[in-house]
Amino acid sequence: MSLRRGAVYPYKPVLQRPGQSLHRLIVSADPLNESPLPVVLGLQVVDRDPDSLLSVRLEGHGWAIITTIEQVIKSRPDEPAGIISSDEQQAVDNALRAALDL
Repeated sequence: MSLRRGAVYPYKPVLQRPGQSLHRLIVSADPLNESPLPVVLGLQVVDRDPDSLLSVRLEGHGWAIITTIEQVIKSRPDEPAGIISSDEQQAVDNALRAALDL
């Protein structure tokens, strides 16, 4: 399965930690997502508003927390729970640029 940028996936971490989100928003570019590398980049998506300037509301999914950018093992996600809107993707991109000073 090829993971897609802008998609939210249920995620089964290798080592589950209490309080850890079980959904990921894929943020890496599709050429990386389609490469033979075993990982992509994603953000944790949580159910409750974290009350942070570096979180983005995703309608129907929760909040993507920009500071949780991490490797997502390609074999761990299930089928996508949905795709975020272009406005939401732009907000995520802007927040990533702000957090990473790009």
